Amino acid sequence: MKRSMIVTDVTRMGAPGVCVAGFFADDGAAVRPVMPYRSRERVTEGFLWKDDRLVVMPFAEVRLEFLRRVSDPPHTEDWEIDLPSRPELVRVLPTHERRQFLDDHLDGSVADIFGAPVQYDKYIKRGEGGRSLGTVLPKQISRVLYSYRSEGERWDYRIWFTDQADQEYRLAITDLTFRTACDYLKTRKEWTVAKVSEWLTGFLGERDVYLRIGLARGWEKHPDRCYIQVGGVYSFPDYLGGKTLAELM
Repeated sequence: MKRSMIVTDVTRMGAPGVCVAGFFADDGAAVRPVMPYRSRERVTEGFLWKDDRLVVMPFAEVRLEFLRRVSDPPHTEDWEIDLPSRPELVRVLPTHERRQFLDDHLDGSVADIFGAPVQYDKYIKRGEGGRSLGTVLPKQISRVLYSYRSEGERWDYRIWFTDQADQEYRLAITDLTFRTACDYLKTRKEWTVAKVSEWLTGFLGERDVYLRIGLARGWEKHPDRCYIQVGGVYSFPDYLGGKTLAELM
C-alpha cells in the first residue's frame, strides 16, 4: 500500500548503509522502512536519491510502497517496503512547521521512550520494551566531540547531554547529515577537529536542540544489547544554516 511518511532520521549504518525513520503522515505512528527480511538486502545511500535529487531527508514527506509491519522488540516500528519502488517526494516541511512537528512527538526523557529499563545509561535488552524511537529536548548540552579513534580506525561523533529527568548521557551520533557537516567543516573549511568540536559545543549548548533517539540492533559481540544512539540533531536556529546533506557532500 502507498503511504506517506515524514522523515525525522537518516542515520549512518556502516557505509553505504543508512537507516531511515519518521512518522506516517496519516496517523502519526512511528515507522522505520526496511528491506524485506528474506531479501537480505539493506537500505543504502542510493535510496535517498531519485534522478540525482535528494528526496529522503529530514522533514521531507515521502511516499513509499509499504508491504507489512514486522516487529522484533524493542524495534517495533519496522515496515518492509517494496524493493523496486522508489520514494516519491511530496513536500518538505517549511522551517516554521518543523519545531511544532518535533514538539508533537516529544518524550519527557530518554528513559520514557522505550518502556523498558535503561541498562547503565547505555542500552536496552533485546526483547524488552515497546519502541525504539523517540524525541527529547535536553535540559543541557555540555559537550560535542568530533574525533578520530585509532582503535577501529574510524571517525567518532559524540554528544554529552542532560535530559529533562536530570539524567546524563554520553551517546554516539549516527545522524548522517551531522556527520557529513563535521567532515565538511574539516575538509572544506579546513577547521581542526578541535575547532569543529568547540564550535558545535558552543552553538548547540546555547540553543534549543531536539535529539532524535534510537536503538541500534545487537551485533556479534553483544547480540542481546540495543545501544542508545542519537539519530537526529535539530537546533533552532539551525546549526546547518539551512544546508541539506546534498550541499555538504
